[in-house]
Parts: sequence; C-alpha cells; structure tokens
Amino acid sequence: MYTKYFTLPNHRYTLQTKRSAVKAYLSGTLSGQAILNRYQIRSLSQLHQWIVRYNSGQLSVAYATRKRARKVGRKVTFEEKRQITQWTIDHEYNYQAAAEKFNVSYQRVYSWVRKYQRTHDWESLQDNRGRHKGKTPTNEVERLRQEVRQLKAKAKEREVQIAFAKKLVEIHNREVERPDDIKRFRK
Repeated sequence: MYTKYFTLPNHRYTLQTKRSAVKAYLSGTLSGQAILNRYQIRSLSQLHQWIVRYNSGQLSVAYATRKRARKVGRKVTFEEKRQITQWTIDHEYNYQAAAEKFNVSYQRVYSWVRKYQRTHDWESLQDNRGRHKGKTPTNEVERLRQEVRQLKAKAKEREVQIAFAKKLVEIHNREVERPDDIKRFRK
C-alpha cells in the first residue's frame, strides 16, 4: 500500500538525512517507498534529485539549503555601453563573445544593441531613471505642450479645491435649522 507523508511545501531536509537516504537507496537494502516512509521524504522524484547530485559530487552543504544568492552585475558607464554595443555590431552580433570579453551578461549586451538599433542614437543607452521630471523641452512645440499640461493640472487642482470647499459648506449647513441663522456659512 502506498503511504505518502504529507509535509509542508517548503520542508527542508538536513544534509545527513539526504546522504542517508541516498546511501540506503544505492545499497539496495530498502525499496524506494520504504526510504520515503523511513526518512519522511515527500516524493520519489525528490530522492532521485538527491541521487543525481550525490553521483555528480554536488550533494553538499551548498545544496542543503534552498537559498540562492543573486549575482549583481557590475556597473557599466555610458561610454562602456557604447563601446560594447559598437564592438558587438562590428563582430557580427556575437553577443556571447561580447558578454565574455567585457564581463557583462548576455541579456544586457542584447538589450543595449536592440535599443541602439531601434533609434540609431547613442543617447538611447543613457540611464535616465528618475531624471524625467526636470527635463527641459528641446523645441518650442515641446515647451508649449509642457505648459499646457501644467495649466491643465493647475485647473484640475483648483476644481478639486472648490468642490471640497462647497462640500464642507454643505456639511456644515446641515446642522443649521433655519436658513436665516447667522451661523450659516456664506457661499
């Protein structure tokens, strides 16, 4: 009869448990199901993963926990991005070679080349995060559009303030019993 232990989804096994289970399986003294029951392993596939790691010499302390360290890429200046992009284009779009040569990820090289190809402008490689609000318009049309947006925003703010004041007067006037009462707010 198949009996499966239901453990928590993120149940962690000690390195000692993993090694003992793998050695018991490889020695052939116990069946797969008996090992699952004895060591309270959630599935046979989990045991098979440990066996693969054990046979390749990777079942160690590093695999005892599930924490993965995120590798942070190095900082790259605008000039380096430009140089890497130009090198990649000159070498027939060999992204892998560029990534290895300049010690950056394949994905970063690919995205820089793609950005440059879309615009054919090196400025597209600039990192402008957080710098768009104070951007000055480059021509008269952009300046006028920006001014219109600002005026619309001010008008909207003014409308909201007026609506709030009217609502406040209305709420206060609900408490007044007579319309000619001197406590009444004037509109």
